Amino acid sequence: MRQSSLSILTGIFLLLCLHLAQPGWRALDVVRPGYCPEFPLRCPSTMIPLCRRDRNCKKGYKCCFYNCRYQCLVPWQSLD
Repeated sequence: MRQSSLSILTGIFLLLCLHLAQPGWRALDVVRPGYCPEFPLRCPSTMIPLCRRDRNCKKGYKCCFYNCRYQCLVPWQSLD
């Protein structure tokens, strides 16, 4: 690959990174109401997550850390 092609690809990559880092990008993120269930135990390691954000879960579920991994759970309505 020639030097000019490499610099063009690098420039495109940098522009894409800057675009994704803009504050408006986070506006697409969904935060569902409710609270994640408590998980008081300490995990020796974390397993592969089944979700990363609430928008990855079906309607009515939240992405919560429980049983040493992030997974979609029915949220608590209050902390009581």
